[in-house]
Amino acid sequence: MKRISRVFVLILAMAGLCFAAFEARADMNDSSVKVKWGYIGNNGPVRWGQLNPAFALCSKGQSQSPINIDKKFKKMDSDLEIHYQPAMMRIVDDGITQLLIKSTQTVINDGHGIQLNFPRNGARETIRFGGVDYHLEQFHMHSPSENTLNGQAFPMEIHFVHQGDDGKVAVIGVFVKAGKANPVLQNLIDHFPSDEGIEHSLQGVQINPVDLLPERRAFFYFSGSLTTPPCTEGLQWIVMPEPITASSAQILLFRNAAGGENARPVQPRHKRKIFYSEK
Repeated sequence: MKRISRVFVLILAMAGLCFAAFEARADMNDSSVKVKWGYIGNNGPVRWGQLNPAFALCSKGQSQSPINIDKKFKKMDSDLEIHYQPAMMRIVDDGITQLLIKSTQTVINDGHGIQLNFPRNGARETIRFGGVDYHLEQFHMHSPSENTLNGQAFPMEIHFVHQGDDGKVAVIGVFVKAGKANPVLQNLIDHFPSDEGIEHSLQGVQINPVDLLPERRAFFYFSGSLTTPPCTEGLQWIVMPEPITASSAQILLFRNAAGGENARPVQPRHKRKIFYSEK
């Protein structure tokens, strides 16, 4: 009888460990899609930190993004390898993304606009930075730009969001200025979804993210955060100063798709260092 009791207790203990492990794995912050936030009015950026306790870093963080990139930077070359290839277009209006940041599954909505997703099957869309490999999860647009260069904002900025197997997140920012029409962006415009929140996988329609990068690949890099709630910090930011172009009409169409301007204002730099690499 005592033996049966000991076995029973052991089974209960093992079940408790499994349940605890499940709870640890289930650690998720999905407040970004449950709490109404936006870019104007009472739920705009200046109030994000007050909308939900999970958004506290939006007002109290010390490494928040975006920032103004000024002349106070240090030249320090760092290798950035970009391995983008043509992939099926997976487009969604007002989509969400799950990122494992510091062991927390964080569900984000990147500014209420057009987003291109890149599933991990095959993991062909990758970068390597600082000795870490990252997979391209998605890219989306903000208009006007969120980061600024010497106090100048651009009409639009593309954010390429990458996730490493170790939970690190790296974002490449590319500025867009008004000028010659961009055929790659036009391809996206031609396939804008008519619904929200539903991913459309377009058979036979491909996109290569490398075609949205500038020819000159010099870049600034610094630590930062998500630019949308919950404003999680610890992200690696890589911003290329040379812009690509799009026509004014194209930029306006992306802004309209986002329901208007969808850029968080520049945040204090505090004591963060900005580095510049010409490689």
